[in-house]
Amino acid sequence: MKKSRIDKQQNILLFFIKPLVYPWMWLDAKRIIKRDPSVDFNRKEPYIMLANHTFLFDVVHVPLRFRKVPFIIASQTLFTKQPSKFFVSQIAHVIPKSKGKSDITTIKNIFNAVKKGYPILIFPEGDTTFYGETGYVEDSTMKLIKKLNLDVIICNVKGGYLSKPRWATGKRKRRQIELNYNLEITKEKLQTLTSEEIGVILNKALYHNDYEYQRQVMIPHPGKKLAEGLENVVYVCPHCEAINSIQTNGNKIICSNCHKEGYIDEFGFIRDFVFDNLIEWDQFQRKFTEQLKKSIISSDATLSYMNMDDDSQKEVGQIHIEYRDNHLYLSGAITETIPVQETNNTTITLRRDLGFIYDNRHFICKLEHFNAAFLRVMQDKY
Repeated sequence: MKKSRIDKQQNILLFFIKPLVYPWMWLDAKRIIKRDPSVDFNRKEPYIMLANHTFLFDVVHVPLRFRKVPFIIASQTLFTKQPSKFFVSQIAHVIPKSKGKSDITTIKNIFNAVKKGYPILIFPEGDTTFYGETGYVEDSTMKLIKKLNLDVIICNVKGGYLSKPRWATGKRKRRQIELNYNLEITKEKLQTLTSEEIGVILNKALYHNDYEYQRQVMIPHPGKKLAEGLENVVYVCPHCEAINSIQTNGNKIICSNCHKEGYIDEFGFIRDFVFDNLIEWDQFQRKFTEQLKKSIISSDATLSYMNMDDDSQKEVGQIHIEYRDNHLYLSGAITETIPVQETNNTTITLRRDLGFIYDNRHFICKLEHFNAAFLRVMQDKY
């Protein structure tokens, strides 16, 4: 298949921009690259590469060393606002994907890119981790890999989460990542495997626990606001089991109900609380789903509607959103009551954008607080 005009334009622009990206990414985080001899950064033939999604810019770090820039499968939300819309549509090789649902157009575009000779890069979790370990991977990804019948390269990203936690509003210093490349399944071996067997191999290769990695390397990431934003991902106090009582200030963590205090140290570990990491804290709080659904959750937010035809966003204005009794109550720029059971495709994108579809409208609520709590009362998949 011949390359299109936009393909050729992107190739030219990427050729000139790439030398500038190297110093930019070096400022973002120091890179340690570990490459198995089976992986050739100069290879010309198409392949499919999978990577765990640990922080925002690993989508740039992971493919950077490859001479032939792959098509990256990315959220359609990147196509909704400038300047990211211009970058992903005119400069970078990006194929949009709607989170939480199958997309026939996406699959068609992937196959077309491969026919043109391009590699494919997928972050199969669909979003960066909030808690520090590799998350849910759709079974449909393994079926797609089986149909593509290409060499499968894995890049396991380590250190990115604690360098730049997705929930954090405060910056960390001495950010460092380790990129581990391996040719996990050759296309010849792929033909002998079922989708389920592919899933077992790739889930094991992709899995990473950033806290366990940090226990080995103990890289300090000092900062003055290391705890701020934590209340957006934890909603049960592990001491008194109160719901939505966690507050943060600087490096401190406080429960407003039992007044227990703790802090996050420069290595990213939680001190003076039951758990020293968010992976175990999240496993604990998931047991309180019914209590969470019976609670009241509220936050100020900025509301936008996404046009599901062209993926554009239109800002509506400031609202207050409150969850209680299995309903969302919106007031401010609009006044509306939304039954939770009538919503679908609920996701959190970026740090705090709650998205869902209701009454043929795609809501995007940029929340001020309690992202995970809102997400969990609306769906229990993630």
